[in-house]
Amino acid sequence: MNKKVYSSSIKKTPFKYATSKKIAKLILDGCGRQEVFDKCYTENYIEIESSDRRKEITNVVYSRLIHIDEFLLKQFYESDVETSKFILVYAIAKSDELFFDFMFEIYREALLGNKDYISIDDFDNFFAVKKETDLIVATWGYFTIDQLAKGYRNILVESGMGVRDRRSIKVTKLMVHPLVQDYIKQIGDSEYLKALLGEN
Repeated sequence: MNKKVYSSSIKKTPFKYATSKKIAKLILDGCGRQEVFDKCYTENYIEIESSDRRKEITNVVYSRLIHIDEFLLKQFYESDVETSKFILVYAIAKSDELFFDFMFEIYREALLGNKDYISIDDFDNFFAVKKETDLIVATWGYFTIDQLAKGYRNILVESGMGVRDRRSIKVTKLMVHPLVQDYIKQIGDSEYLKALLGEN
């Protein structure tokens, strides 16, 4: 079994839905990586003032979107908002193993359990366990973990998969188009439906 490689990139670039749709359109129009970079960074197609942030966001969003195939990319661009946002969370989970683990271990548990919310303690405990069991996470300090937790909360709230309730996140199951759910099952990604929708 391959060892998971965890990343903290979400802390700087959490959801970015509108930017992701713009970059998805470029990919669907046949632009390769260099063309996407030129349009987003050089021509500032994504309308971000700081050139450093423009570069960072372009690279992170592009690397997420290439984890989904043309069918799902088209669904992301054209579907109803709820399904579209779900596909972006799916793409983030596909490209970030630590986020997938969080969704599978913490979010799914909240969806299926009696509690229906994720507390600050749930976030803290998740990262504490990962620090004990993973050499990469063990090197991260308080600031990195805090920013990652904020990034995860941002993704849940911006996607509609959670609602802020004081310091906790109340979880909400998205209504995703059956065509998209069936397709994800067909391509062998049922684990992501379990993590993100609480499927059995």
